[in-house]
Amino acid sequence: MPGPTKPVYDATTNGAPGRARHPWHGPRRLPILAIGLLVLLLLVVWGCGGSGSDQIVFVSTSVDGEDIVVMDANGENVERLTNNGASNRQPQWSADKRYIAYLSDETGDTEINRIDMGEGDIINVTSSLGTDSQHLWSPDSQRIAFVSDRSGIHEIYMIEANGANLMQVTSDETQPNLTGWSPDGEWLAFTESVDGVQEGGIVARNPDGVNIRKLTDSMDTQAAWSPDGKLIAFLSEREGGLDIYLMNEDGTEQRALTKDNGRNWQFRWSPDGRRLVFVSDRDGNNEIYTMNIDGSDVRRLTYNEAEDAQPVWSRDGRRIAFVSYLYGTGEIFVMDADGSAQVRLTNNNTDDTDPDW
Repeated sequence: MPGPTKPVYDATTNGAPGRARHPWHGPRRLPILAIGLLVLLLLVVWGCGGSGSDQIVFVSTSVDGEDIVVMDANGENVERLTNNGASNRQPQWSADKRYIAYLSDETGDTEINRIDMGEGDIINVTSSLGTDSQHLWSPDSQRIAFVSDRSGIHEIYMIEANGANLMQVTSDETQPNLTGWSPDGEWLAFTESVDGVQEGGIVARNPDGVNIRKLTDSMDTQAAWSPDGKLIAFLSEREGGLDIYLMNEDGTEQRALTKDNGRNWQFRWSPDGRRLVFVSDRDGNNEIYTMNIDGSDVRRLTYNEAEDAQPVWSRDGRRIAFVSYLYGTGEIFVMDADGSAQVRLTNNNTDDTDPDW
């Protein structure tokens, strides 16, 4: 089976031209060495915290298909990583930001591909008949969990990031919907459904062992651990609406965080675990909000008559990227965590969606 198309990288974005070396002479050597070390230190600091490493990956839709695009968080240095006329979607950074995993139908069915941002290579992580989807990076960036119907029914599988050592995790006919890894990599959370109808609640499965925990019994989904692994946020329709709930990691003390007449979803934990960003239509249309993890201090961050969606935190928790349809097509915006300093990063006639920071 042919592999995916390798992207063409602009060499001008990969570093400045080298400079000629000059010899060091006598007493000038130590000062020059000190200056050189200081410059090197500044470059390292810049590389870790500057725009070069602070990148957002997203999907851009055109007449030729959907492509994976990366840009600096200020909207500069936009680079298209795929250009194959296929549907390439749902990009996800690995925790170490070395790789991007995404779904692609370039080979005829939906597979998981991986981009090495250091080497610029793209590989097929999966390559079998059937649809692979719902891919999730392990916290250590070494493995990817996903759902596949390759056996005729949907099951959860796990595979190394290089495509080796495929392992089947579930073995039943409950059509699992994969939702999250625990921060220590010990558990996978998923929900069960039959014929597309969700039932059975949230289940945690130890993929490297035999332990299974039944965490909820209601119409619940989208379980996501807090950064410290002590709490799990999830969505539930147990009270009729769609609300965000919280429980301890063992399923105890389940409580509602949102209690209104709207629908609340697309939540994300802040990196420090103190707040949740989410989407709600409580005020008439889809807007972005944040709240404390006890449901207090709810703040509305966006105000317009269009749909705002898919919020995601920056890794330092200071900013939030999101998609807004204010101008008709989806565009990527960023704002400070309090909703201020909103900046439009993309500006074109195509849909730009699915940001990941």
